[in-house]
Amino acid sequence: MPNTPPRQIPEAQPALDQLVPDPLVAKEFGGVSLMTLYRWTNDPKLGFPPPVKIRTKNFRSRLAIEEFKARMMHSAVSQRVLTK
Repeated sequence: MPNTPPRQIPEAQPALDQLVPDPLVAKEFGGVSLMTLYRWTNDPKLGFPPPVKIRTKNFRSRLAIEEFKARMMHSAVSQRVLTK
């Protein structure tokens, strides 16, 4: 058998981010309007992910959207526990 080097296990790579167009983001949040996304973006208390503008289109980071959803879910669960 020839002398072959041991197989190397690839290191975990960070998740690649994707840009999601605002109309798809709006659908993910229950079909809200693009104006609602604009309002959420301009509400500093909410912390909605900022848009990435490419020409005249707005996109959002997939990772930032998922982080926002997790934060909102955690906040909702925490509030629910406090009211019981």
